[in-house]
Amino acid sequence: MQPLTDLLRDQHVWMRQLLDEIRHLGLGKEAGRARLRQVRGLIVEHVRREDAELLTSLQRHPATKALAQTHAAEMRHLSGEILALFESWQHGAGDLAFARNYGRLLGLLNLRWTREEVHLYPAYEDHFLRADTA
Repeated sequence: MQPLTDLLRDQHVWMRQLLDEIRHLGLGKEAGRARLRQVRGLIVEHVRREDAELLTSLQRHPATKALAQTHAAEMRHLSGEILALFESWQHGAGDLAFARNYGRLLGLLNLRWTREEVHLYPAYEDHFLRADTA
């Protein structure tokens, strides 16, 4: 079975690929809108999995509790903003609004993914995965 953090990292790669396809296709084509629905679903599933599996574990460990709480608070704020962008695109935001908001979305996601991969996932691996293999 694939470790949780490897799966979450793989999802980051997949989300980046889908977002790049959306940028190339645009939302004027059904293929672009299909990718939009696909990446939105993946983001929702990714956040759900992080909350249910990763953050729950991290919040139980004294050494990682504060990190998990900080991440959860940041994600609550970002999730609303990210989902609002998806909703505006699904309801016919124009090309200019899409281009402007696409850059903002990508910036928010890249910042979040970097923080996860640099801070959150290594903490989980140090306190849970390595302990399981010892």
